[in-house]
Amino acid sequence: MTDRISCCVPYCRCTTKRHRGEWICGKHWRLVPRKLRSDYAAAKRRARRIVARKPAYREWWTYPGGSSDRLAAVALWRRLDRLWDRCKTAAIEGAAGL
Repeated sequence: MTDRISCCVPYCRCTTKRHRGEWICGKHWRLVPRKLRSDYAAAKRRARRIVARKPAYREWWTYPGGSSDRLAAVALWRRLDRLWDRCKTAAIEGAAGL
């Protein structure tokens, strides 16, 4: 088994060794609309800034259920995940020519 990860766009042969999770290669990242890319980048910067102040947000499950900190942390990560899914969908649709 190799430690290389391929681009999340189907039939793309680009691979990388550096990333652990999903990633979009540069060729397909350019197909994502600029507004969506900038929204994702802004959300990522915001998440980094918040996690720098509150490191426990990385491990949101350590907060008691229903607490305001847990709800805020979950909302932060869900927003980032939702934007990533939209970027991934846009890259796949762009590659398919839709």
